[in-house]
Amino acid sequence: MVSIIIPLKRDQGYLARCVEACRKQEGAEIEIIALPDDPLPSSAPGIRVEPTGPALPARKRNRGGQLSKGDVLAFIDDDTRPRPGWIRAALVHFQDPGVAAVGGPSITPPEDLFWAQVSGAVYESWMMSGGERRRYQPGKPCDVEDFPSCNLLVRRSAFEDVGGFGADLWPGEDTAFCLALVKKGFRIRYEPQAVIEHHRRPSLMRHFVQLANYGLHRGYFAKRYPETSRRIQYFLPTLFVLIGSVATLLALAGNGFCRWALAILAPLYFLLMVSSLVGKPLRLLLPSVGVIFVSHLAYGISFVRGLMARRLPEEAPPPI
Repeated sequence: MVSIIIPLKRDQGYLARCVEACRKQEGAEIEIIALPDDPLPSSAPGIRVEPTGPALPARKRNRGGQLSKGDVLAFIDDDTRPRPGWIRAALVHFQDPGVAAVGGPSITPPEDLFWAQVSGAVYESWMMSGGERRRYQPGKPCDVEDFPSCNLLVRRSAFEDVGGFGADLWPGEDTAFCLALVKKGFRIRYEPQAVIEHHRRPSLMRHFVQLANYGLHRGYFAKRYPETSRRIQYFLPTLFVLIGSVATLLALAGNGFCRWALAILAPLYFLLMVSSLVGKPLRLLLPSVGVIFVSHLAYGISFVRGLMARRLPEEAPPPI
């Protein structure tokens, strides 16, 4: 049996479609558990609703794990929609007893609004996501050490072995959880055919807020979870912000070398952003270039804030 666990605050209008797609999955017996803050006015058939009160996603996922019966726990979000074959593709990997979890890409739904499509294009670009763009479009099968919990299937025995989602963080609870699995000697597989559709933020402001939140947590994690978060790819946006800011200030102050450097590097940076969006429709291309630039700023500045933070807002203060 596979237990599909869906944490949410309230129904945003996506839950019924998510449940319908889950019920159509083949390859295993399925149960679906939704964990909203409060009882839902109505729920789709074939779903068990367990209100939790206000709680972070990590606590909701742990509660879902306690209530479930499945041999495999499939964690998704309410604004996702699994594609046909999602569970079947992932379950193949659990034939290997060393595999504790399987993750797959979360692609942008074709019906998303324009700015949500731009947000998806930005995440899919290698200029924004580097090697992690596999999270947003199908890549090559491989082992990974960190994967988002919006599309993560976990062997129950491994979930219980590490005590579930032990970190009371959001976002980033999945980083801590995956690291706990890796430290136990388990493997996490990336399966490109285990696809779900994941709605993006419908406005640019919400997109930038999301990126800033990611940057804040990853900067903090570079100190707290250096095994998987202290990697050059996470520092690059901050490096871009620092170098660009210093070069611009010196150029404005009359430094000739910096003026020449900016005259060469700025077009090169623009061309790199464009090249990272090859294959995208023309209507998304130019807006996505601008959004990548501002996304680097939002992420990079917040990354520094995370590096300097003693603890994150959602973490309880230490006992006196």
